[in-house]
Amino acid sequence: MAAAKSAKKDFDKEYIYNLIMPSDPVAPPEAAEPNLPEPAEESAPVARDGLALLRDQLSSTAPASVQLPPAQAAQLVNLTERLVIDRLDEVFAKFNCCRCDRCKRDVAALALNLLPPHYVVADPDSLPGRLAEQPTKEIAAALVKAILQVKSHPRH
Repeated sequence: MAAAKSAKKDFDKEYIYNLIMPSDPVAPPEAAEPNLPEPAEESAPVARDGLALLRDQLSSTAPASVQLPPAQAAQLVNLTERLVIDRLDEVFAKFNCCRCDRCKRDVAALALNLLPPHYVVADPDSLPGRLAEQPTKEIAAALVKAILQVKSHPRH
C-alpha cells in the first residue's frame, strides 16, 4: 500500500500543467514536431512575458489546429478567453499578490474552468463589438475567485 502512495506522487506536475493548458504558448520540447521549419528570428529581440505571447497567439488569424484559406478573414475565437485575458491585469492591480507569469496563468486557467466557453467565428473588425456585448459580471466573479485561490496557495 505504501508503494501505491509513493507512485501517485511521482508524476511530473509541469508536464501535466502543459498538457491541460490549451492556450500555453510554450510547448514542451518533446511535443514539437521534427519536420516543422524553425521560426524566423526577429531583428531586435524584445523581452516578452508568457502573457504577452498568449495575447499574440490569441490575436493570430487562426489557431494552429484550424487552417483557414487565406481568402477568409474570419477567426475562430473563444470570447470568454479573450475577456479573461483582457481583464487579468486589471484584477491583479486590485489585489496585493504575486504577478509572476506562473500565477497569472494559474488565475486565467482557474477562471476559465469556472466559465462556459463562448466560441464565435468573426471578422477581426467585428471582435471589439462582440466583446463589448458580452456580460462581464460572471467573468469578474470568476477572476476574483481564481485570484483568491492562487493568492492563498501559489505554486511557486
